[in-house]
Parts: sequence; C-alpha cells; structure tokens
Amino acid sequence: MILDRYIAKTVIMGCLTASFIMLSIFAFVDFVSQLSTVGSGNYGNLQALVFVLLRLPQRLYELAPSVLLLGGILSLGAMAANSELIVMRASGVSTIRITRSVLQTGLLISIIVAILGEFVVPGATRAAKAYRAEAIEEKLIVGGINDIWARDGNRYVNVKQILPDHELHGISVYEISDNYELASIIYAEKAHYLNDEWVLNNIARSDITTTGVNTSFEKQLILKRLILLELFSVLELHAKDMSAKELYIYSHYLQENNLDSAEYQLAFWIKIFTPLTCLAMLLIAMPIVFFTMPRSGGIGQRIMLAVVIGVVYFVFSRSINHLGLALGVIPVLSASIPLVLVTIISLYLMKKVG
Repeated sequence: MILDRYIAKTVIMGCLTASFIMLSIFAFVDFVSQLSTVGSGNYGNLQALVFVLLRLPQRLYELAPSVLLLGGILSLGAMAANSELIVMRASGVSTIRITRSVLQTGLLISIIVAILGEFVVPGATRAAKAYRAEAIEEKLIVGGINDIWARDGNRYVNVKQILPDHELHGISVYEISDNYELASIIYAEKAHYLNDEWVLNNIARSDITTTGVNTSFEKQLILKRLILLELFSVLELHAKDMSAKELYIYSHYLQENNLDSAEYQLAFWIKIFTPLTCLAMLLIAMPIVFFTMPRSGGIGQRIMLAVVIGVVYFVFSRSINHLGLALGVIPVLSASIPLVLVTIISLYLMKKVG
C-alpha cells in the first residue's frame, strides 16, 4: 500500500540520519581514546582511524535500540511538523494503523540488526583487534578475519579462533629448522592455558625428515610457549563481541566442565532480545510524537526526550543485567526484564493516545 511504503521510507530515512549522527559522535570519541596508543610500534593516526572504522558495526549494533528510538522520533516528528499525521488521522487512518506500518518497517530493520550482530560484528571486531595488535606488537600476520598468525622464534602458529579464558580452536604449529626448512607440523583441535603451560588436545603431528614424513597422533601435548599472553589479551573477544551461536556453544562448554557460564548465557539472551528491544523502542517513539504533536514545541524537545529515554534505558538495562549476575538470577530473566518493562510502558502510552 502507498501509505505503508511512504511511512517505511520516512522511518528508514530517519533511522539512517540517527545512525549517522550517533556513529559520528561515538567514532570521534573512540578515535580520541586511541590517541594515547598512537606512536606504539607502527600504530599511527591512520591505523587508529582504520581500527575505529572496523569497530563501527559493533557500535551500530550496541546503539541500535537508541537509533530506532531517535530515528522514529525524527521521522514521525517531521511528519507531525508537516501536519501529515493530522491529515492521515483526519482521513480515517487510525493511530493503530499508523503504528502497524511503523512496526512493519521496524521489524525489517530489527532483522537487519540481528544479521549484523550475528554475522558482521564478530568478524569485524576480530579484524579490528588483529589489525591493531599487528600494528602495535609488530609480531602478527593476519591472513583473514579469523586467521591469526604469530611468530615465536622458529615457530609459526596459526589460530582459527580465539575464545575467552585463554582458549584456542584450530591450532596449527609450523616449526622451521636452522636451515629454514619445514621441520614439523602440529595440528591441535583446541588448546587452553593452564598452570603456565599450553595444553593442546587431539594432536596430529607430522615430522619431516630426509627419509620422508612421519605422522603420529596424540591425545594431548604440552608446550611452554605458543602465543604470547600479551597478544592473547589484545585479540581475545569479550562476550558482547561474540555471535549468538558462539555464545551458545561456549556457554554449554563451560557448563559441561562445571565452570561459571552465567556471563555468556546473559550475553546470549541479550543478543536474542536486542532485535525485539529495537521494536519496543520504536514503539515508544509513537506516543512521544503523538503527545507532543499539538504543541509544536520544536523537534529539539522530542530529540532531548529521546536522548534522555535512551540513556535511562541503557543505564537501567545494564544495571539489571549486572545485578542479575551478582544475585544469581536466571540469565534469560535478567536479560528480558528491561524489554518487558519498555513494552508494557509503550503499550500503556499507546492506549492513552487512543
């Protein structure tokens, strides 16, 4: 329908404008925070700028609920200022009908946000951290988004995935002889740092000699050195940087080993609820616009209200999340409470609008 397409176009343009404004602010703040590191190794202003740009997908994902709130207010506020909403309602288009069109667009944007968090953010964050570490430490070679290479003497180590708590997956170790010839290749399914040693599991080792290649298999291998812990701490992904799939797998791994998995379960459920939170924040923009529509007190009033709501929601949700972790509340509950409250408040206000 023409009305749906028009509202969708307006809301999308409002969200794009909000994204540009918020990302510009946070990109500037992130760049300033990197200036203290500029000058370390090969890490200059250009490298800091590239690092900040690679981190933008994560920033956009984190800000998505606030972006939809501000974008909804900007777009619907513009329609209100031009009396378009008044004309729609005078033409017999109900508030519920307008809200439905807005939420249809919000659903599409929420799906894009979910795809961003699941497939773009983890890879971009890994690439950003690897790029920064390579420039600062001058000891890494990055072969791709998930391929990390490190050199330790005559040993070259390739790691496919770095997880929290000093755990590596898909490790290949290439040892070079004094004559610069390949001496051996060790492949390990996973490795973890324990008691100042690296413990590699499910090993396939190939020793290259003048007579041929000797291959052997071992359950476990212990190495004193593998990847410098300084590099590890730089490249390690935090729970908020991981995809929902990675969080699910890793939290189950922790549970199977009787380790605390609450932080990763909470991050998993926050990932699940983020697209729904975007919808709820867009929904709350509706009554804000309708309540202020008769008093064109300026778009500034609406924007200020959106900023206040966004900040309050962010602080409240993070406080509930951390309080839930401290009190041992089920992660799905502490992750869903902010969403449920925002939804209830939005529906109540929409009912008042009529």
